[in-house]
Amino acid sequence: MWERIEMTLDWAALEHAYGSAEDVPQTLRDAVGEDPERAAEAIEHLFSSIYHQGTLYPATPHAVPLLAELVADPGTPRRAAFVGLLGAIASTGDADPEVLADVDAALAREVGRLLPLLDDPEAELRHLTTHLLGNLPRECAAEVVPALLVRRRRERSPRVVAGLLAAAGRLDPSGSAGRLAEELAPGKPAAVRAGALWAIVDAGLPWPDTAPEVVLDCWLDGSPLTNWIWSDDPFGDVVARTDSAAFSELCRTLLERGTPEAAEKAVDAAYDRCTRSRSARTECAPLLAAGVHHPDLAVRVTAARAICDVLTAAPAAADALAAYVADPPPVAVEDANSSEGRLFAAALEILITLGDPRWREPFMAALTSGGIVPGLVGLLVDTDVAAEPALLTAVRRRLATVPLEWQEHGGGYDELLVRNRWSNELSALTRLLRHWGPDAADAVPELIRLVPYEGWWTASALAAIGPAASAAVPLLTRVRDDAEVSWRHRLECAQALAAITGDTGQLSSRVVEAAGEPVLVARTALRHGLPLDGLLPALRDLATTDRGDDASAVRDRIDAGRMLLEAGDTRTPLIAVAAALDSGRYVAKAAELAGLIGPPAADLVPRLRELLDDRHDHADAALAIRRVTGEAAPLVDAVRRWLPRMGAGKWLAEALRELGPDAAPLLPELRELAYGDAAIGGVGTYGRQVREDEEDRHRLRALLPQLT
Repeated sequence: MWERIEMTLDWAALEHAYGSAEDVPQTLRDAVGEDPERAAEAIEHLFSSIYHQGTLYPATPHAVPLLAELVADPGTPRRAAFVGLLGAIASTGDADPEVLADVDAALAREVGRLLPLLDDPEAELRHLTTHLLGNLPRECAAEVVPALLVRRRRERSPRVVAGLLAAAGRLDPSGSAGRLAEELAPGKPAAVRAGALWAIVDAGLPWPDTAPEVVLDCWLDGSPLTNWIWSDDPFGDVVARTDSAAFSELCRTLLERGTPEAAEKAVDAAYDRCTRSRSARTECAPLLAAGVHHPDLAVRVTAARAICDVLTAAPAAADALAAYVADPPPVAVEDANSSEGRLFAAALEILITLGDPRWREPFMAALTSGGIVPGLVGLLVDTDVAAEPALLTAVRRRLATVPLEWQEHGGGYDELLVRNRWSNELSALTRLLRHWGPDAADAVPELIRLVPYEGWWTASALAAIGPAASAAVPLLTRVRDDAEVSWRHRLECAQALAAITGDTGQLSSRVVEAAGEPVLVARTALRHGLPLDGLLPALRDLATTDRGDDASAVRDRIDAGRMLLEAGDTRTPLIAVAAALDSGRYVAKAAELAGLIGPPAADLVPRLRELLDDRHDHADAALAIRRVTGEAAPLVDAVRRWLPRMGAGKWLAEALRELGPDAAPLLPELRELAYGDAAIGGVGTYGRQVREDEEDRHRLRALLPQLT
């Protein structure tokens, strides 16, 4: 087999996620080899190369028959991993159309080898096989569905039966409707009934009248489908189909009468509905608020984390949360990763966001002892909390006790987490002092300790404090003049000195000295209104010199071109843009710069048009074309394509402002996004989906009048 694999195909001419696929044959050898560690690494590499985070590549269809041959052989070690990989490949749709077509064809050719896996003696392998078979191309249904039904009559594992039902429902929705309804009958195993209901939802079949009763029967005492290959959250998938009234009653019952696991699922489902429906935020608020009263700690944590995003539930939960932070268990302050610590942090976040003063005393006590997560300090900036004396004192005390240098404690992932928190805390505290500016003058002694250390907001905090930070001048001067310190930090200190003393002359001289870092220095000069004349030759050299396709080199060329454009040079930036487009690196930044150049970038438009079919960069290219040529159609089309993937963030505001009245064809769908009940889709930050939707909606509502 191995000789045939290597001799019949030029793997080096194919590509996977990391470039040439010439390593695939050896990776397959290692994956079935005797060394378990090497095999585990090989399997991981297969999952990340021919199937990389759900994306398929030209090498993938050629690997399919090899994987099928391996799983068909009962003597192959670790067969379940290969079945899982084939199932993952079959279930994704993220690839170029020709790759998807080749993958479908390759899978269809292997049906005969895959069907016998349904009778494998290992239940877990049969379970994974249901997912693989159910995601085969629809043209395979005539051969696969009968085999699924035959296996259903013999199968004894309820979890595997649930997978068989899901597979049949996906391949043959209409033909499976009656059978799936029969599987809901009382008396059948909970996993079978739950799998049938999930299959009905997945296939888009009519919602049974008995569905709420089935959900309660199946999930009231816990999850019937644990580690089910078909869904990470079958309960959430099922209850998402219920209407508002039935959903609220169902979740309320699970919260009040179910096991802690069932109650937590109910809260999760309510939050998930809030992320997708604006009206649900009001309807589900009482349920989320009730969750913080639940006797189980995990349920309370889940509810509090949800309320951090769904603030309509916050007022009703405030008293319970304030009582918790007023007298927290010691572990809540000592271990931020514990359930108690997570509840403590969530409670404080909610109270701070509400402007409820009951956060202050517990926050200050925990801050002094090191029990506050950095994000909460940042929240004080975001909510514009004033620098009242007691709070400033607490910040100073904490800054005075935080070690300035990290002491290694054996390494490992746990130490990495702790070290990141240490660094993030110093960054958050110095950022808060920067935000307070002159009101933080009493903290100058604590900030002076930090001046020699780079990476935090120390210098800019001293600059924000201004003349009242004069005690820091000697140390800032010494660091500014220290040749062993990075130019970034030296310039930060120089800027702080200018803000404290009013002397910009010393900053100008440092700008001249740091010409070896032209982009960094140019940004500093522009920020302070200093001339770029002495930097222009270095910037031109950086923008025009080919230093290869290394990503950082391409980025530096684009950044230099941006600085030159701000200095009035349009010719040199064009060279940097063309080089980036040719390299395929930092294409979005290159397109942005082309758009800022405007009509003089007309010669680059053909290359920008080539990007209009790119899944990742078409919106940036379309915006650049609009700015260079005035064409609206590419940008209108890009907005339509980009909205479902990226939501209505700042990119949309920029595109719509550029289009102005030319955005008229988009108005119906934009109005629906702004005023409809469905939340704006696309990429969202976990735990902030609701707030980001509200921000996007307000931004969109403000823009719409400008488009009409």
